[in-house]
Amino acid sequence: MASGRMVVKVGSSSLTDEHGRLEPVRIRRLVDMVVRVRREAGIQVVLVTSGAVAAGLGRLGWRRDRLTVPEKQAAAAVGQGLLIDLYERAFAQHGVTVAQLLLTRDDLADRRRYVNIRNTLETLLHHGVLPIVNENDTVAVDEIRFGDNDTLSALTALVVQAERLLLLTDIDGLYTANPREHPDAELIPEVSAITSEVEALAGGEGSALGTGGMRTKIAAAKMATEAGCEVVIARADTPDVLLRVARGETLGTRFLPRQQPLAARRLWLAFSARCEGVVRVDAGAARALREGGGSLLLPGVTGVDGRFDAGAVVQVEDPEGRPVARGVVGLSSADIELWLTRGTRRGARHLPAVIHRNDLVVWEEVQS
Repeated sequence: MASGRMVVKVGSSSLTDEHGRLEPVRIRRLVDMVVRVRREAGIQVVLVTSGAVAAGLGRLGWRRDRLTVPEKQAAAAVGQGLLIDLYERAFAQHGVTVAQLLLTRDDLADRRRYVNIRNTLETLLHHGVLPIVNENDTVAVDEIRFGDNDTLSALTALVVQAERLLLLTDIDGLYTANPREHPDAELIPEVSAITSEVEALAGGEGSALGTGGMRTKIAAAKMATEAGCEVVIARADTPDVLLRVARGETLGTRFLPRQQPLAARRLWLAFSARCEGVVRVDAGAARALREGGGSLLLPGVTGVDGRFDAGAVVQVEDPEGRPVARGVVGLSSADIELWLTRGTRRGARHLPAVIHRNDLVVWEEVQS
């Protein structure tokens, strides 16, 4: 028997009919699978679901094409209630209580809110409540225009320290080419490392009903596997897909987890935290960070971009503007600039590190 914790993400195309309206039969089928994997495999499940905008469009009788962003937000406001009501009634038939969490990227970028969300999810799971997570599309303008729930599901997997992330979609998995355009394309059953070649296999846009495509799923897989979380992309209408994946059956495409994942706080720094500025460093400091594993000290800093206070998260860039690291600064941008304009490093050794090693994530670490 399997055990542990799984985040399951389902896209709009897997929940709606050909007209873009929510299909209750599909939702009940998904709910039945979630209940089975909880009871038969002993797995705690967090469900990340799309479908609010599609549900609202169906109720309002609007078409998706040529809608303004405020109209999409309005559709989400109408549809979210319809969506969660269908889930609540379907799970209630199995005696399962659900909870709704509507999040934006800003919620997870703020460390305090991130911790609060983690505590809420842990409490719900401890008491046997099934969390249902969705983006708060009524306020998240950028998410509606460019975003997707693949990223949200990966961040959710990081928050709850899930052993597995299952991305349910309308395609079997990652192929050597787009199978809709190339009939001879082959399904890739396993990916041991997400290289630039693997990323290049991801196509472009998603279906007409969703915003995510294979590209966003690969990006989500890269994020989650860094946290030591296995990722599977599989077709949503595969019979008993949740239970079969939970039991280790080979379905879709499986992305192997990193064997030595980063610590939780450093994962937050790498993937969730919002950068408030840039600290520019010379070539020597960039090389020392990439190779040495030390703190960033003032003598290696050449400048700053943006205004930020001590305690802010910033990106570190080398002389060519390439990202080197992310971290929490111990000095404000004003203080850094003050030391730089003095034209001397005398006394600088008595200052705290610009970024202490414990508050620093070097991209070489993440990509190794």
